Amino acid sequence: MAKRPSKGRDFADVAHDAGGAAVRAAIDAAGPKVRMPFGFSATADGIVYDDGGEAGPVRICGPIEVLAETRDDRGSNWGLLLAWRDNDGREHRWAMPRSMLAGDGVDVRAALLDRGLTIASGRKARERLNDFLGGVRISAQAWAVDRLGWQDGCFALPDRTLGETPGKRVIFQNATAHDHAYHEAGELVDWQATVAACAIGNSRLAVAISAAFVGPLLGLLGEEGGGLHFRGPSSIGKSTALIAAASVWGQPHRYVRQWRATANGLEGIAVQHSETLLCLDELGQLDPREAGGVAYLLANGSGKARAGRSGVARAAATWRAFFLSSGEIGLADLAVRDGRGTARPGAGQEVRILDIEADAGKGLGLFDAIGATASAELLARTIKEAAGASYGTAGPAFVAAVIAAGVDDCRRFVAKGIDAFTAEQLPANAGGQAWRAARRFALVAMAGELACKLGVLPWPEGEAGRAVAGLLQHWLGARGGAGASEDGAAVAQVRAFLERHGSSRFEVIRDTLDGGEVLGDGRAVVNRIGFYRVDEETGLRVFYVMSEGWKEICAGLDWRRTAALLGDRGILKRDANGGNTRPVHLPTIGKARVYMIQPAIFTAAGE
Repeated sequence: MAKRPSKGRDFADVAHDAGGAAVRAAIDAAGPKVRMPFGFSATADGIVYDDGGEAGPVRICGPIEVLAETRDDRGSNWGLLLAWRDNDGREHRWAMPRSMLAGDGVDVRAALLDRGLTIASGRKARERLNDFLGGVRISAQAWAVDRLGWQDGCFALPDRTLGETPGKRVIFQNATAHDHAYHEAGELVDWQATVAACAIGNSRLAVAISAAFVGPLLGLLGEEGGGLHFRGPSSIGKSTALIAAASVWGQPHRYVRQWRATANGLEGIAVQHSETLLCLDELGQLDPREAGGVAYLLANGSGKARAGRSGVARAAATWRAFFLSSGEIGLADLAVRDGRGTARPGAGQEVRILDIEADAGKGLGLFDAIGATASAELLARTIKEAAGASYGTAGPAFVAAVIAAGVDDCRRFVAKGIDAFTAEQLPANAGGQAWRAARRFALVAMAGELACKLGVLPWPEGEAGRAVAGLLQHWLGARGGAGASEDGAAVAQVRAFLERHGSSRFEVIRDTLDGGEVLGDGRAVVNRIGFYRVDEETGLRVFYVMSEGWKEICAGLDWRRTAALLGDRGILKRDANGGNTRPVHLPTIGKARVYMIQPAIFTAAGE
């Protein structure tokens, strides 16, 4: 009979047999002291339980290493940092929350089995595994964090932490941390040559890839979350942009998520993509009633407060998310589908998710140029195939380069560039919303430029800035300029009212007599709110709106502010003193002050 291993044998004693070189190096470096629960030993074949009874030693699971005990800065969320190898020799690492052992441990076993650890069958063996994981102790400790991104000068990813220093170990710990898409394939130079290079001269692709580097800058600059939404018909290349951007951080076909989820489900997804990049495809799948709320939730970076089983409020989930989205319609169009009108996003939400026309307008869908490629379809397929072969290297390389170059220096470079970009692209009298949107565009531009400066993106200097500037100007043109979006909405509401009721609720002014008396056409007008006269030279209508009628037209708006806005744009003809109403003679009424709306309401000035 083979000699039984001694009870309580330390992991360090069998590191060579069970752990592999990487795990052994970690143990040797930390010099941890492991205290095994009674009856448990680590052998070359795995974890063994032997209480000295007649049953003899029982193998519980394959070789597994405990590298550290984890806990957060509040002394909660305790867990274990585990490492093991699957049958292919691939090393796995997982920070397991000990709270997952509160039940029968089925979720723990599922996570370990899914990643290649062998576990003995049978109820007793399963119970012993719980006993082992619940009772093992180790002197080495690590700080557990519950979201990705910057943590005390380090940058946490699901399977590693960038920027760690001796004595300061930071671990992302989450019940689902083992199930992630932050994997790597190929080398950075492969990704640069096959994916990133295709974006040179293709503005939308360059913007999408630049946006993938925004996440790590949000916290450094104190910027709020938000994102870009590529809108356009199917088969135009939207998914290509998302796949190229996703390849910066991980495996694209797993990294790109779907909008088809509730707001509660998206909270968890947002936490898993904090300060990296969140890619969401097919906006049209989202429930219209949730559209506005979900947009605000993702950009705001804070989930709903919820009560635990005891009724005590749990801490709300938090994140910093920058995301790319795609769909055949925009956020505002989706929200309109809610017949109750409860989901329509406000202007603040619309500048958090910037709507971009996916079609570059060159007859090539998303692309501005296809170079030597035979067609836009072939170029899209080439990019997707390349992204599926080389991925997950650029994002971590960017963060590592920021740390190496100096976080403060990178912060100053980006902040200075944002100020210069917005000043160059916007007029001095631009509205506050336009400035907020322009800063978000500028952040994308500077993320791309910083990635170029640090050698992560293989683009010439200024490539990202030029691509983003073009899309910003297109976005400003689509919204009607750099003023507040509420201004455009107010003009549109007045114009729409005149288009619907210009004949039915306005009486025609036919003639003006020598004494100033004005004659109408004698037609009875139900619910009359004003008059109109046809200009003899242009043949266009000039409307005379009475005061109560003006308030009806501006229902839901500030009628005084709307009058001032139309006056500033030359749509409302002011009096000699600059007032928004003018004295005129009206049929059957005589002299009265009215709001005189010019034909410009229907032309470019009214846009």
